[in-house]
Amino acid sequence: MLLFSFNGIRWGRVECWNRDEMALKGWHGKPRSYLKPPGVVFLNQVVVLSSVERVEKLVKYLTGKREHYNEAKLLGSRFLVVALYAGTVVLAFQISLTYYGVFAARFIALVFATSAGFVEYNHFLSCDSPLLFWMMLAFYFAMRITLTGRWIDYLMAGFITGVATNMKYNGLAVGFALVVAHVLLSWNRSWKDRVFSSHLIAGLAMVPVGFIVTDPYVLWDYKKFVSDFMYNYAVTPVYDGQLKGYGYTRFLADFPEILGWPGTVLIAAAILASLAQIAWRPSFSEHRERSGFLLAASVFALYFIKIGSFPRMETRFVLPSIPFAVLSAGPFLQSAARRARWFYILAVPVLLYNCVCSFVVGMRFNDDPRIEAQDWMEANARGARRIESSAGSPHWYKLHALDGLEELEVQHLDWSKPIVEETVDLRMPHDNGRAKLFEKVFKANKWVSGQAASQEGVCDERLFCRTELLRRNPDIITIHSSDYLVPSAIVHAYYLDLIHGEFPYEVVYDRESKPANRWLYPLDIDFLWGREVLLVRK
Repeated sequence: MLLFSFNGIRWGRVECWNRDEMALKGWHGKPRSYLKPPGVVFLNQVVVLSSVERVEKLVKYLTGKREHYNEAKLLGSRFLVVALYAGTVVLAFQISLTYYGVFAARFIALVFATSAGFVEYNHFLSCDSPLLFWMMLAFYFAMRITLTGRWIDYLMAGFITGVATNMKYNGLAVGFALVVAHVLLSWNRSWKDRVFSSHLIAGLAMVPVGFIVTDPYVLWDYKKFVSDFMYNYAVTPVYDGQLKGYGYTRFLADFPEILGWPGTVLIAAAILASLAQIAWRPSFSEHRERSGFLLAASVFALYFIKIGSFPRMETRFVLPSIPFAVLSAGPFLQSAARRARWFYILAVPVLLYNCVCSFVVGMRFNDDPRIEAQDWMEANARGARRIESSAGSPHWYKLHALDGLEELEVQHLDWSKPIVEETVDLRMPHDNGRAKLFEKVFKANKWVSGQAASQEGVCDERLFCRTELLRRNPDIITIHSSDYLVPSAIVHAYYLDLIHGEFPYEVVYDRESKPANRWLYPLDIDFLWGREVLLVRK
C-alpha cells in the first residue's frame, strides 16, 4: 500500500491540484466557510503545517530572508493522509479478525491495501481519504459495544462519529453503527430498556461534543454554520444541473472505479453468500460474525439509501460506503478458509490485478502535463514581468525559482491605479456557471436564493476579449483545459482563439494527459485529466 501511495506523491510538487483540496488552506482562526467542515484543515495545521511554518520563521530569523518550503508542506500533508489510510487498513483487519477470523481479516485488509480506487484518493489533500479513517475508528468502537457494552465504548463511538462528521458531513452516517450495536447487544431486553438506555443516550450525546471539540467556532458562528450547511445540503445533489431522478444505479456502478470489476464481482458475490449464510443460521445473538455482518451492512444500507437518492453521483460520494460493503463480505470469506486452495485461485489474480492498477495510478499522477509546465516556467519565466494564468493553471509563485511573484485577481483589480508589484501573475476567474444555475433552480429556496453569487463566484465575461488582453499585456499566458471547457461561449472562444494564434501570442508548450487504459481502473481520476498550454508574446 505504501509503495502504491508513494508513487506519484509529488504530484503538484508544491501544491495539490485537486480543487476540493482542504489540507493546505491553513488554520487562521475562525473558518471562512462551512460549506465543508474544517476538520481536515485543523488536523493538517496541527500535525504538519505548524512545524514547517516554525522552520520558515526560524530561517527568516537566522538569515533575514523569508523562505517558503511549499514542497515540504505538500509532502508532509500527503504522508499524513497515507498514515491515516494505513490506520484504516489496520482497523479493517482488527474488526474483521474480531468478528470473523484471521482468514477473512487478511483478505479484507489486502483488498483495502491494494484497491486502486483507495490509492487514488491517498494522493489528494481533500477530506475523502482521512474521512475513511475516522469512520472506521468510530465503527471499531461500535464493534466493541457489541462485545462488552462498556461505557467507554459508547462514549468513544459517539465522540469519534462527531470527529468524522467534522471531516466531511456525510461521515455522520457511521453514527448509525452505534445505534445498531446497542440493539444487537440488548436484543433480549425490553424495548424501553433499549430505547432509554443511559449508555445509548450518553453515546449519542457525544456526537455533537466530538464535532464541537474539533470546531468550537460553530458555537458563536452558528448562524453562518447553519446557512452554509443548508446551502451545501441543497445544492450538492444537483451541482452540475442534474435536477431529476435518483443516483442508485450510478452509485452501484461506481464500485468498479474503486474496487475494479474483478474485485467488485468477488465482493458482491461474497456479500450475497454471507447474507444467505447468516439467514440460514437459527440463533440471532450467539455468532459474532452475524453481528459483524449486520453492523457493517446497516451502515452501508443507510448510506446507500441517502446518498443514492441524489440525482448527481460522484465516485467520491460512494467512497465512504465501500469499506462497510467489504466488511459485510466477512462471513463468507471466513468460511472460504475450509476451501482455501480454491479461494486462492479466485482471489490471488484479483489482488494482483489491483496491484497493477494501483501502480499505474501513481504513474498517471507522475505524467500530469502541468508538472512539465512547471519545469518550463522555472527555466523561462524568471524574466517575465507579467504572467496571465487561467484559474486551473498551477500557482507559479509557489515554485522556489519564482519566489517573489505576486498573484493578483484580475476581476478585483482597479485598472485606474498602476500595478506596483515588480512581477505579477494575473489570475483569471473560472466560469463554472453555477451561480446562474442555482439562482434559477433554487429561487424559492431561502438558503440558496441570493447567496449563490457569493458562494460560487461570478465570472466577468468582459475580461475575456482582445481589448482587455492587450490592456493586461502579459508576457506569458498559461491555460488549463478545465478553464475553457465551461458553459460560457465567450470564455470558451477566448481561450481557443489564444491557442489558435488569433491574438499576438504563440504556443511554446502544449501537452495533454494520456488517455486511460480501458482495461485498468479507475478510468476517471478527479482533477487529473487535462491539457496545459503556455504562450509567449510574438
